[in-house]
Amino acid sequence: MEYLDLRYLEGSSLTLDRPEGSSDMRAIIEGDRCVLGARLRRVFPLSHPDRYFSLQDGEGKEVGIVRSLDELDHASRRVAEQEIDWRYFTPKILKLNSVKQEGGLWTFDVLTSRGPIQFYVRNWRDSSSEIAPGRFLIQSVDGQRFEIEDYSRLDSASQLLIEQLF
Repeated sequence: MEYLDLRYLEGSSLTLDRPEGSSDMRAIIEGDRCVLGARLRRVFPLSHPDRYFSLQDGEGKEVGIVRSLDELDHASRRVAEQEIDWRYFTPKILKLNSVKQEGGLWTFDVLTSRGPIQFYVRNWRDSSSEIAPGRFLIQSVDGQRFEIEDYSRLDSASQLLIEQLF
């Protein structure tokens, strides 16, 4: 078995930007290299979403680990936060207005941290997972992700709607 050496990147030697006219991120590692089509991924997306980020090249090969976005200069941090927000877009469900089963699909009408939305789930057991006690990650039929951070903190009407799915 081959083991890879972890390489931690110092924020002071890393610059992230998007070249004009490109949707891809570029990473410039001072004194080392320029990575075109760079990607940033959370190493521990559930347990430590604000720490440890894998910087990868356009083919998904890891270049190094950034311990915290706080280490980056302001402009690089803004680019990194946009990349993370885009890649891990997961609105928080704040309230359930209705949950109905229609033609083999569950229709959710909810209020999220990004506003009201309606989405569809084919099978609750296959489309949701309890990632921590009372914390649920839900995936809609079109691949969108939604999160209930703490089931017990929802209003009682929302809790009743969720309970009908169990």
